[in-house]
Amino acid sequence: MSTLSQEWTEKLAAWRNSGLSIAAWCRQNAEGYHRFLYWRERLKTQREEPSGRFVELSLDHCQSSLRLECNGMYLHVDRGFDPGLLTQILAVLKKV
Repeated sequence: MSTLSQEWTEKLAAWRNSGLSIAAWCRQNAEGYHRFLYWRERLKTQREEPSGRFVELSLDHCQSSLRLECNGMYLHVDRGFDPGLLTQILAVLKKV
């Protein structure tokens, strides 16, 4: 990865972690909005994201809800959830 690509990879990570809109982040960091969009698109096509994987979790002793994120998708599981429904949801997501 070139130095410039690495620099923009770090800038994009900083933007994602900031919680700001692209325009606000660009203003705050003195970056051009269109240049930002260019690099975001360029690096998105180059990036190889690892595929999501599932790990076994036990909620038997959990006192609160659970929030899962995988590849930009979020799943909120409350205590007392229906395991059959969760299985169906995961089956649908696996097909997507």
